[in-house]
Amino acid sequence: MYKKYFISFIAVTLSVLIAIGTTVFIVDPFNHYRADPDMTKIIYQMPYYQNLGIAKHTKYDTLVTGTSMTQNFIANKFDNTFGCKAIRLSFDGGLIDDFILLLDTATENNEDLTRIYFGLDNYLITDDSKLNEIEERIPSYLADNNIFNDVEYLFNKDVIFKYMRVHFAYKNSDSYDFYSMHAWDDGSIVTSKEKILSNYSIPQNGETLSNDHFFEGANYTTGLLTSVIEKNPDIEFVFFAPPYSILYWHTQKVEGKLDATVSAMERCYLELLKYENVRLFYFQNEFDMITDLNQYKDYTHYMMPYNDYMIKCFEVGKGEVSIEDVTEKLNSMKAFVESYPYNDLLK
Repeated sequence: MYKKYFISFIAVTLSVLIAIGTTVFIVDPFNHYRADPDMTKIIYQMPYYQNLGIAKHTKYDTLVTGTSMTQNFIANKFDNTFGCKAIRLSFDGGLIDDFILLLDTATENNEDLTRIYFGLDNYLITDDSKLNEIEERIPSYLADNNIFNDVEYLFNKDVIFKYMRVHFAYKNSDSYDFYSMHAWDDGSIVTSKEKILSNYSIPQNGETLSNDHFFEGANYTTGLLTSVIEKNPDIEFVFFAPPYSILYWHTQKVEGKLDATVSAMERCYLELLKYENVRLFYFQNEFDMITDLNQYKDYTHYMMPYNDYMIKCFEVGKGEVSIEDVTEKLNSMKAFVESYPYNDLLK
């Protein structure tokens, strides 16, 4: 009798597990196995869990990526401007290793890919971020080709009880829009110079760092990026420096990081620009933009009109720098930052 009950228990348990795993496999909320051929029908809810799968299984010729500084890019605006098929896959607070995984996945699985726009944040170059303490932001079971560790996905309680529920909630929503997912400038944010200043914490004075302080981080990032560039000579890589507000630069100056940050950026830019399939746009010296605090939600994040402006710059070449003038552009920006009347702004 006990043997019969035990066999029945095992049979029921296996049946339930098979049913759960099959359901997750069919629904596939993280797009690990497939993506809808119609991009607009993809339920895009969790970038760190979905970006690799979407990059692998979706058809596009243009990839837009970067941190939260790129989340307000609407991909079909690239379509309308360049006559392309673009997709925007951002990692909010992403690290360089996250982006390398994405770039490798996209370039190795999409033969139609011809151009990549990459928002190259300063902290990605300097490796100067508290985010670096966070490990395995993209689960290994989604990043590798090992089918055996897929059990961590197929029988994951969060996937079953949380993400699948959210998946179907979006799927049944009349207002869901794939292109605007994770664009935080949705019209609900009220910005003003006074609001930004009231939330800005005056940094503590720091000892001036040496020019080579961030070179190790710059070398690491540059090495990873140039490896991808060299493997894909037929893909055009368009890097751009996001236009943080003048308050970001005030923090850099007061904390003693300005010279070291600019030197690391110069080191990285000069290496990237050695490649024929690389273009670089520098928006941090758009002085009218970065000093208009009404266009920011905090000291770094700008509103969608600035993203739209950058698309137009990509189209006409405004803000593009060459290997011959990149040092001059950076020095001009640094001189502006050093001489800016912060006391008048912060009083």
